[in-house]
Amino acid sequence: MAHTLTGPRGRLTIADDGRLTIERGGRIVLRSATSPAFAALFGVELATLAPEQARREGEALVLRYPTTDPGVALSLEARPTGAGFRLRWSGPPRLPALGVRWELGVGRPWYGQGERAVQPWPLDRLPNESDPLEPIDFARDGTLNITAPLWLNAAGAALHIAEGEGELAASLDRGGDGLLRLVAREAPAPPGLAFDEPYAPPGPVLELDLALGDDLPGAYAAALPLVGRPTSAPPAELFARPIWTTWAHYKMHITQVGVEEFARTIVERGYPRSVLEIDDRWQRAYGAAAFDQGKFPDPGAMVARLHDLGFKVTLWTPTFFDPGDPAFAEAARRGYLVRHPADGSPYLVRWWQGYGGNLDITNPEARAWWLEQLRALQRDYGVDGFKFDAGEANFVPADARTYAGGPRRRYADAYVAWVAEHFAYSEVRCGWRGQRHGVLFREWDKWSRWGLDNGLHSVLTQALALGVVGYPFVLPDMIGGNAYSQELPDGELMARWTQLAALMPTMQFGIPPWGYGDEVDAICRRYALLHEGLGPYLAELVGEVLRDGAPMVRPLAWAAPGDAAALTSDDQFMLGGRFIAAPVLLPGQRSRDVYLPAGCWRDSLSGEEHEGPRLLPAVPAPLEHMPLYERVA
Repeated sequence: MAHTLTGPRGRLTIADDGRLTIERGGRIVLRSATSPAFAALFGVELATLAPEQARREGEALVLRYPTTDPGVALSLEARPTGAGFRLRWSGPPRLPALGVRWELGVGRPWYGQGERAVQPWPLDRLPNESDPLEPIDFARDGTLNITAPLWLNAAGAALHIAEGEGELAASLDRGGDGLLRLVAREAPAPPGLAFDEPYAPPGPVLELDLALGDDLPGAYAAALPLVGRPTSAPPAELFARPIWTTWAHYKMHITQVGVEEFARTIVERGYPRSVLEIDDRWQRAYGAAAFDQGKFPDPGAMVARLHDLGFKVTLWTPTFFDPGDPAFAEAARRGYLVRHPADGSPYLVRWWQGYGGNLDITNPEARAWWLEQLRALQRDYGVDGFKFDAGEANFVPADARTYAGGPRRRYADAYVAWVAEHFAYSEVRCGWRGQRHGVLFREWDKWSRWGLDNGLHSVLTQALALGVVGYPFVLPDMIGGNAYSQELPDGELMARWTQLAALMPTMQFGIPPWGYGDEVDAICRRYALLHEGLGPYLAELVGEVLRDGAPMVRPLAWAAPGDAAALTSDDQFMLGGRFIAAPVLLPGQRSRDVYLPAGCWRDSLSGEEHEGPRLLPAVPAPLEHMPLYERVA
C-alpha cells in the first residue's frame, strides 16, 4: 500500500516497494532509488526491502524497512515541514552505518557540497566521493576545506543533512550508478574508553531536510533557513580594493625590509590596496604571538609606515604551536591544546610545516587566552587583524580529546565563529555549517595552472559552488596561484587570472604583476582599478546578502533557471544580477563563445547591445580584454 504526506511545499509518496517520490506543482522533483536505503555492515550493503508496519504518529509517518539480512531493519520517520519534508532514518545499535540513495537523473543538474580539488560545475558533471564528508586540507578523494552537507538540483529540490554525532560520507555517480549516496555512521565510542569498558553504541541516524522551490534559485531560498545566512559583513574596503599578501612571492623568507619594499612598489605602480597580509614566517615560532626580532627589528614602525601608505595590516596565524617554543609549554600547561587520549598530553599533529600542538578552539578558556595574545599584538604594534589559516577536521586526530567532544568537523565551525566574533579584518580557510558568519572565506590554495584541477578555472567553479551552498563572501586565492614546487605562472596566466578576479567579490594579489613586464603590469593594474570602480555596486550586493542571502557570485541559471545552457555553463558567471563575465580560461585563446541568457546585455568593449537568449560565437578576447556584459535596464 502506498503512503502519502502532503505539506505546504509539495507531496511525498512512499510506494509499495518503498521508493520515495517528491512532487511539487504536479511534477517530480526528487526520487529515491527503488531500494531507497541500505544498512552498511563491515563493507557489505544490505538493501532495504518493501516497508512494513507503517503507522501514523500525528503528522508523521513511521515505517519499518527490513533488509536482505533478516536480523537488520531500518526505520524511517517522515513528516512535513514549512520548507518541505524531514526524513529521519535510523538503524539498530551496533550497526556501523546506514545510507540513502537518490536518483541523479531526476531534477538534473545537481549542485552543492562545497569545495573539491577538481571542481566540476554542475557537481554531477563528474563522479566524486567525499569519505568522510568534512572540511579537510586536501583529502585523497579531493575533498577540501569548506564542505557543506547540502545538495540542490535544477528542478527545485534541496537535500540538507542535519547535524548529528556520527561521521558522514557522500558520493555522486559512484561506479556510474547514477545515484547520490548519503551515509551516516554510528557515533564513535568516547575517546579513551577501555577495551572491556561497557558501552552501548546508539546506532546510526541520518536526518535529511528536503527543501522545495520552483527551480534552482527557489531551492536555494528554501534551504537558506536551514543553513543560515550572515547578519554582518566584512569591512567594505575588503570588497572595494585588492588585498595584497607576501606569501606567494616571498614564501617564508619574508622580512621587514621585504614587506616595506613590497608595499612601496604597490603604491608606486599605482595599484589600489586595502590590506597587506604579512604571511609565514613573521613569528618567533609557530604559536608565539611575537615577531622574529632578527627579521622584524621594529614592527611597530613598520606597521605605522604601512598605514601611512594606505594599508591595513594583518598577520598570518594558524592554530599550531611549535613544541620547542615557550608558547607551546604555556598552552600545554594550561590544558589548551588538543589532547592525546592515553594520558591527556598535547597531541602532536602533522601539518604542512611539520608537527605541532593544535589549539583546542572548543575550550572557552583557550579561546580567551589566545584572544589576549593576539590583542596584545594589536595594542603593541597597531596590527589591524589576522589571516587565520588551518582549522580543518583532519588536524584533529580521530581519537583526540577536545573540551567540547563530538565530531571533529565541528572544530572548523567553532574556529570560524570565534574569528567572526572578534576580528573584522580577517579571513578564514575552513568551513562547516559556517554560512551564518560574516567573514571572508578563502578558497583553498590554488596551484599555478589553468584547469579545473585546482587552477584558474576552479577559481570560478569553486566560487559558484560556495555561493550556491550559502557562502557569499568568497575570497579567491592569490592571483596566479601560489607558485608551489616550481610551478610558476607566466604572464598570460597572470593577466587572465586578474581579469577573472576583478569580477569576484574580492581580489587578492600575491605574485607581483610587474615582474612580467609592462604589458601584463598594465593589464593587471587596469583590472584592479576596474574592481575598485565596482566598489559601490559590491556594497549594494553585500546589502542584498544581509537582506535576503542572495549569493554575490551567481551562475547564469540565476537569471534563467529554466534555460538548459545556463544551467550547465561552467566558464561564465554573474556578479549579482547586473554583470556577466566570460573569462578566458585556456592558454593562447584570443576569442571565445559567449552565452547570454534572456534579457538585454551591453558589451563593455563595443557598447553593442544583444538580446538573449543567444550564443555569440568567437567574441574577441585579446590578452588585454575579458568579455564582459552589463544588463541594460
